[in-house]
Amino acid sequence: MNGETPPPAGPNVIGYLAAVAKGAYTDIVDIIAPSEAAYGDLVTIEARVKNLYSTYIYVSTSGKFDNSIFYLYPEYYSVGAGETYPFLGSFSMPNHDVRVYVWSYYWTGEEWFLDDEFYVDIALAVPPEEFAGKINRKELEYDESRDTIPVR
Repeated sequence: MNGETPPPAGPNVIGYLAAVAKGAYTDIVDIIAPSEAAYGDLVTIEARVKNLYSTYIYVSTSGKFDNSIFYLYPEYYSVGAGETYPFLGSFSMPNHDVRVYVWSYYWTGEEWFLDDEFYVDIALAVPPEEFAGKINRKELEYDESRDTIPVR
């Protein structure tokens, strides 16, 4: 493996690969994400990836929920032996629960190799209960005058 030759770019959308050698050189040690989010909220994901190799390697990540790819940044990073580095990404919460997948890759010197995967579930937050009372009277104040609505 040639970790000194920088990759031309991160793996971006790689899609499904048949065989995954989980954690040979990288380990997604944690995904920091909210346990729930409201519809339309910006959900931020932090994937912490550890280098299991004996020297620096280029590491990259990608993420997906439903059929939507989202990107984590930086695109790739040279992570030292035994070090853990955070990759950040975000997306808008859809109107349902989601399972978020994150994959880590390392650069072989010629190609990106899919090495580990991790997922976290995020529930759709229940909106607060609407006010269930009854409005008996409304008032409007304008230039120190008061009257009920509709104003006559």
